[in-house]
Amino acid sequence: MQIEFNTEPALAGPVNVNTLAPISKIGGLQTGLLGFTELPAKTTFFNIAGAVGFIGVNGGVNAKPIPPTAIYLQNKIGQNFPEYVDPVSKKDAESPITWSKLAKSPVWTTQDRYLYIKTFSETYGNQSADFWNTREVHHIRPRIYGGSNEFNNLMPILAPNHRLITSWFNNY
Repeated sequence: MQIEFNTEPALAGPVNVNTLAPISKIGGLQTGLLGFTELPAKTTFFNIAGAVGFIGVNGGVNAKPIPPTAIYLQNKIGQNFPEYVDPVSKKDAESPITWSKLAKSPVWTTQDRYLYIKTFSETYGNQSADFWNTREVHHIRPRIYGGSNEFNNLMPILAPNHRLITSWFNNY
């Protein structure tokens, strides 16, 4: 068995299997034994690939590839970025990140939220009160990392998903 961990540490995107580079390989695992590897603790895009096979009594090898997994964004404590795509605007909460933390986060007010909802409704059509009562406005690039209150940096997101993303960024 061989497992390969790949990373794209620049975080600049676009990320695909061609931009990933190996960071660790585990090979030669035997039946009943576990292998492990220590990976650098840092925010990175990564995926896993590999192969599994058997050596027959005649010495022949029968190996099958383990197809590469999806590419995940992981923070410095190993949490995968919570996947979320808004079903109306089709905006993705995840984006390439090469951001530095600011000393202070820019202000976000109820007036900013009102203006966002107004522009969202003009762009994508009116949504029900239930839609907006269950969603918060998410800054794709967080304000503390230089994100603005501009429409293109915002998306509606279910409140529990927003809490997961905010928690993820606490360990960015």
